[in-house]
Amino acid sequence: MFDPVSSKLVGGAHTTPCMVQNAILATLPEPQFELLRPHLRAVPLKRNEILQDALRHPDAAYFIESGVVSRMVRTVKDGLVEVAVVGKFGFVGVSLVLGAAQTVQRSIVRVPGSALRIEAGAFREILHQSPEIREHMLGYVQLLIALNAQIALCNARHDIPERVARWMLLAQDRIGGDRVPVTHGVMAAALGVRRPSVSKALSDFEAKGIIEGRRGAIRIRDIDALRGEACECERILKDRFRLFRDMPHHRRVM
Repeated sequence: MFDPVSSKLVGGAHTTPCMVQNAILATLPEPQFELLRPHLRAVPLKRNEILQDALRHPDAAYFIESGVVSRMVRTVKDGLVEVAVVGKFGFVGVSLVLGAAQTVQRSIVRVPGSALRIEAGAFREILHQSPEIREHMLGYVQLLIALNAQIALCNARHDIPERVARWMLLAQDRIGGDRVPVTHGVMAAALGVRRPSVSKALSDFEAKGIIEGRRGAIRIRDIDALRGEACECERILKDRFRLFRDMPHHRRVM
């Protein structure tokens, strides 16, 4: 069994330490990160796992190390629609930073990966103790509000192929590499549209040589061409996170 804090296998054997990939944690000054470190536990993120649900009391925050999480809103008539994509540049647990008793959106894993998890009580206490950490986390909250607004505009005004291209590019940016392990059905659920509409868009991209469909995944063959198919929102959303991209990143081992 793995102990993510000591980077040891129970029984005395050692394993290779893992570098912290999450940008929010990697850009924290060392004294503030050390307040969080003892409470962080590495956990896997499984496809379709609900990390937090709307109108529920959150039991933990998740700093995403790999994979993609969708923040969703819901109506009875329209079902769930994605309003933000969370990856290694963000975390799930905004309500804890804001001091709210309940979450307002569902956070569901779309692309499997991993996260560093901290219990809600410990996170609240650290935020109370350290204004520096709270301010750092609020910087991400501000970006997330802008992200919600931009995706709401995108969902309302842009065609499905543009939105499909935008979603793949944002997912690729958070995953890295050219392979996005996602099915047509998962992407349709994230975008709140019918699966055949997504399949048609992806089929057209594949015919142009932009992507290559594989079992349970999509490989991006020409990322510049894919950007040409996406709406302006892709560039705007990526630029929003330049704040954390441009901050000094510290090499941290868990």
